Amino acid sequence: MSGLARREGYRQVLARPDFALLWAGQSLSNVGNAMMPVALAMLVLGRGGGAGGLGVVLGAQSVARLVGAVLAGGLGDRWRRTRIMIWADVVRVVAVAALAAGAGSLPTPPLIGFVFAIGVAEGVFLPAFDAVMPRVLPERSLQAGNALNRITTQVASLLGPALAGVLVAWTSPEATLWINEVTFVFSLVSLALIAEPRTVTGGARVLGVRDAVHQAARDFRDGIRAVASRPWVAASIGMATIIMTLVVPPAYVVLALVANERLGGPGAYGAVLAAVGFGSVVGLVCVGRLEPRRPGVVATAALFTIVGMLVSLAFLPLAGVMACWAVAGAGMGIYNLLWTTALQKDVPDELLGRVFALDELGSGAFRPLGYLLTGPVVALVGTHSVLLAGALTVAVVAPLPLLARGGPTFASPVVAEPALAGSSTDLTTIEEGRR
Repeated sequence: MSGLARREGYRQVLARPDFALLWAGQSLSNVGNAMMPVALAMLVLGRGGGAGGLGVVLGAQSVARLVGAVLAGGLGDRWRRTRIMIWADVVRVVAVAALAAGAGSLPTPPLIGFVFAIGVAEGVFLPAFDAVMPRVLPERSLQAGNALNRITTQVASLLGPALAGVLVAWTSPEATLWINEVTFVFSLVSLALIAEPRTVTGGARVLGVRDAVHQAARDFRDGIRAVASRPWVAASIGMATIIMTLVVPPAYVVLALVANERLGGPGAYGAVLAAVGFGSVVGLVCVGRLEPRRPGVVATAALFTIVGMLVSLAFLPLAGVMACWAVAGAGMGIYNLLWTTALQKDVPDELLGRVFALDELGSGAFRPLGYLLTGPVVALVGTHSVLLAGALTVAVVAPLPLLARGGPTFASPVVAEPALAGSSTDLTTIEEGRR
């Protein structure tokens, strides 16, 4: 334990009213989010959409989430982040209600439009959620707060689909969507009760379409500059983009193939996915109250658990695969926790929304391409070659951010910030003592 420092624990963090409201609202809302894909899939298939129709709908939601991430950065740095999250929830409340009310008679284009709106709102919501944490918690509480958020997200990812399956079987996809609607309303109310401090710079004003486009472009450039001025952030986002494009999508596709061929079919596939969620929860619980002095090193070591996850699919029986994927779930959970907390501490508040939005884009922009390419590549070279290539990619790429300035500590020694475009406020130098 010599390399670790204890921070505020879970009980002390939950005693803070604003965080408790945020956590409670999102804990329930996350269950609704996890129910949504099952309800939406059954709704589309029940309308006769088939696999092609379902692919179009889910693809629209994925693209929309990236669009939302592009919009999120500047909005979250110019407006109160809870306000951005409230408006995102309002959009989801309206869109989910429209889907639930008109499921049987709604034409396909409006249905896709409402799903697209849900995806945009989700893409806007997530960076704002990560960026609001330093406004509701002091620095010493961030790690435990982030861990609690991620633990409940993982638990919801396990409970939500199972609950949705039961509800759809007993009632209907429409009724399940109405229950999801309630979770968004609960989230919206909890967010409205949070007293977020006014720390926004640059002002928030109504703009015309042309000015809004120009402002969005300036915000995007400011985010790029903020990332580029921190080599460890730029290198980590680049590394994550490679892994989330070339490693993780093929791993999940090959898992489905291997489960069907030799592990026992759909039941085995579900068991392995559950093991990932369980491992993530265990890892977060264990590390949530501990803060490594060199978090970049610990996070990189955690990523190497992905190698075992990949190799297990080539050689091990179901029990071994479940164990390796559970360990990888713990590793990925630990990495994401340390990464998120480090960004919240190192990046100035007035740029944090933009940096989280770029992180979301880096992790998700090319993921659909990874899924698209996996099938042809597996058909060409076989599953073992794909798994080996993925393992080698992780081994080569994961340590690269450690070579960047600030990589081992996930912190910037001294960074001189450029002035925000469109703002009269010059940002001051950030000293290492901020950590």
